[in-house]
Amino acid sequence: MKLKILVAPVLIVLIVVMAVWVVYPAFQDLQSNKASLGIQQANLKDIQEKNSKAEALAQSLNGSTEQRDILLGYIPEQKNEEEMINEINNLSSSEGLTVYKITVTDLVAPVVAAPVDASGSVAADSSVSKAVAPAMPTANNFTVDFGVAGNYAKIKELLGKIAALRRFNSISSLKITKSQDAKVADDSTVDNLQADINVNFNYMVKGNSVANLDNSIFSSGSFDMSVVENIKDTMSTVVDGLTVDAHFAPNPFVK
Repeated sequence: MKLKILVAPVLIVLIVVMAVWVVYPAFQDLQSNKASLGIQQANLKDIQEKNSKAEALAQSLNGSTEQRDILLGYIPEQKNEEEMINEINNLSSSEGLTVYKITVTDLVAPVVAAPVDASGSVAADSSVSKAVAPAMPTANNFTVDFGVAGNYAKIKELLGKIAALRRFNSISSLKITKSQDAKVADDSTVDNLQADINVNFNYMVKGNSVANLDNSIFSSGSFDMSVVENIKDTMSTVVDGLTVDAHFAPNPFVK
């Protein structure tokens, strides 16, 4: 009888222990999984809404092929550096200028250094040390560095045509000097100039997912096409596509 009396409290203690060390942790895991599931469901809903708005925007853009082509030509999805080499060569030739050098270089975005503490370690509260999704898509940049020889008026015309290209660009540097073959005493030195020109271009690779894009991109639900009219009014130099012969020519400057 005493043994049975002692067994009952022991069993109660074991049940309590089981509840504390097994059931309660399992309950905590369940609550944690429930919270995680709620976050995932919210993320899924956000992605579905973005996809729906992206499809609507794509349909509205496809409704106007002319405007779409102008936009995709102004900031294309691919680098197309051979196309730009061919275009610069053609524009220079049309002005009677001689291209004597041309190179293409990718521009790498500067890396922001993370702040460090006294021990030299990355600060714990540093935003740089955390993976932060980009708020807006970013463009890839490259520069075309080339040199032409000819007179001042023709060089000026070339610069105007490059600035008016229907592809986003910026002339980052320009240096005009007398040709090495020109004589100082020669009055025709204005026709023997060399111009070293550096032009920056960019392109934007198509994104694989809308999950990391900022919601402001989709907030309006429509595109502001006023920029297309601005490109059409101010950018008069249409970029010609590469021909088969130009694409495979061993020397892009040989006609």
